[in-house]
Amino acid sequence: MSEPTRTPGDVNVTIPGEGSVGIGYVHLLKVVLGGDWREVATGVKRWSGWNWPQFFLVLVLDVTALFLAPDGPLDRLGWLYAAMATALLLSFCRVSGAVGTLAERAGNRLTYLPSLVSVGCVLLATTGIVGMQYYAAHGEVDVTGRARIKADAPLTDGGRLTVTVGNAPHRSRLRLTLELSDAAPGAQSCVPATTYDARLKGSGADRVEGVRSGQAFSLPLGGIRGEAQVEAVLHTDTGCRMGVSVAEAALHD
Repeated sequence: MSEPTRTPGDVNVTIPGEGSVGIGYVHLLKVVLGGDWREVATGVKRWSGWNWPQFFLVLVLDVTALFLAPDGPLDRLGWLYAAMATALLLSFCRVSGAVGTLAERAGNRLTYLPSLVSVGCVLLATTGIVGMQYYAAHGEVDVTGRARIKADAPLTDGGRLTVTVGNAPHRSRLRLTLELSDAAPGAQSCVPATTYDARLKGSGADRVEGVRSGQAFSLPLGGIRGEAQVEAVLHTDTGCRMGVSVAEAALHD
């Protein structure tokens, strides 16, 4: 068997196994010692085992992002999950050699494709972590199940009600939607003509007026920590008796 041709800067290391991790470290050592990075890149491109470190890095980043993921609607977090899944899928394609094969078939036109895919995978996975941290700190939080309502009985024109919602985790605003209903559905139909005014308890500056059933409104919470109370006054026709419930309550910035 003839001796392999060597070029200046080659490191003579005997490592068993075509996909040995040690081969990747030899390539890395050549770069550190001043070898030609183009030559090293060519060697790495033919060695799929070199891609395992970036695959595991992407996997760790994705798992970390999942641990950081807050409870929230899928329509807001879905793009982050898609970015994380794309990063893992492309990283796997890099490990399997599919990306390298595609680059080799395309010739000089896609020489840098494997490197771009590796960098892109890491960036996508990092975006997942940053996005999850942002939504955990500033994202919308559904607190409908924690909202409590206390209303006059019977609730008639001029009647008052109070909605209490815990501001945890802390956000700067509260969005609220109240659902009005007829207390005697067969004897009256007062919902279309009924409105209410609402304000945050202890604050007269921020006030909403003429809110109808099912219509959302948002109030600033300022520095309130703990429970926030929203007071409302009902306006309806004389003789109407109404029921009220919380359709939605959400904390947001």
